[in-house]
Amino acid sequence: MSNLLIIGAGGHGKVVAEAAEFQGKWTKIAFLDDRTDITHVFNFGIFGKLNDYVNFVAEFEFAFVAIGDNEKRLLWIDKLLDTGYKIPAVIHPGAYVSKYGLIGEGTVVLPGAVVNTNSRIGKGCIININACIDHDCEIGNGVHISSGAVVRSMSTVGRLSYIGAGSCVKTGACLAERFILPDGKIAENQTIL
Repeated sequence: MSNLLIIGAGGHGKVVAEAAEFQGKWTKIAFLDDRTDITHVFNFGIFGKLNDYVNFVAEFEFAFVAIGDNEKRLLWIDKLLDTGYKIPAVIHPGAYVSKYGLIGEGTVVLPGAVVNTNSRIGKGCIININACIDHDCEIGNGVHISSGAVVRSMSTVGRLSYIGAGSCVKTGACLAERFILPDGKIAENQTIL
């Protein structure tokens, strides 16, 4: 087992820590965060500020970025990789990921989420609770698929996009980079990369 350092101790950090704990493969989980009003999240310590990440490479082989902002999340993943950290995917055991799916490094797949056959999820994505990625989809780097959203089969979602809670991307849709689909809306097929 190895140690996991989580970058960001806010609400998303809590969710990531719990999912990582449920994976059962980490000896120690700890955080870095710039807030000074907390010292722990659950039973996990906050070991320093975000920029202290360079001081923990020897103690933590793995690091995970739990920052909600899509672009910042990808930037931090690259910084951590350049420093020598390994970046895992964190998959809650209550999620379903097809053995024929691909989950990129730094991606979290949360409880109730489904990643179906032959779908590829990029680096640094959030596949939130009860989200569904149907078969043969391509999800770009740094995408957030919100709670209860559905990406129907054979769709492409461009990098740094945000698919709102309860939204639906129709079958075969191709969504542009940085596409924003508000909560509860439907993305039609005509949106082109």
